[in-house]
Amino acid sequence: MKKKLGIIIGTIAGAGILGTGVYYSNADEATPKLDGDKIKSMVQEQYDGQITEFELETDRHKAVYEVEVINKNTEYDLELDGDSGEVLKENKKEIDQTKNGNSEQAQINAAKEKLISMEKAKSIAEKQFDGKVMSMELDGDDNQFIYEIELRNGKKEAEFEIHAESGEILKQEIETEDDQD
Repeated sequence: MKKKLGIIIGTIAGAGILGTGVYYSNADEATPKLDGDKIKSMVQEQYDGQITEFELETDRHKAVYEVEVINKNTEYDLELDGDSGEVLKENKKEIDQTKNGNSEQAQINAAKEKLISMEKAKSIAEKQFDGKVMSMELDGDDNQFIYEIELRNGKKEAEFEIHAESGEILKQEIETEDDQD
């Protein structure tokens, strides 16, 4: 009798764990109704400045875009609903360029006219790999600006580093997700 009870409890626990695992694995793949281009357009209509970071995340089983916009005096960190485009969170930070003349923002402002647009960098990456943009970021390292772009298509993922002035691809990695992880 105890043996049967143990088997029944074990079976129920195993089914519960398996069901939870399937639920959470599907939840990570929340697909937004609005694509990245539409979200960028909405952000640029509402916020003056350059989009320097753009990422699609899953928050509580819901697609959320995280966007950073920087202009001469202000940095905005935004979270937007992937289905409606509604701004869920907005952090506004004033940039004091007098305190740190060598700040990344001061460098971006000085070099802004020389940089290719984020859309151009995205286009360069998409010519090499057909996929959905998962994240984009403008990064300043050693007085050189680089767009870091991550694309995904099914089980394949590509990461690019693109020189923000010349458009040259500095790094390209394409990986296939392994089913046996």
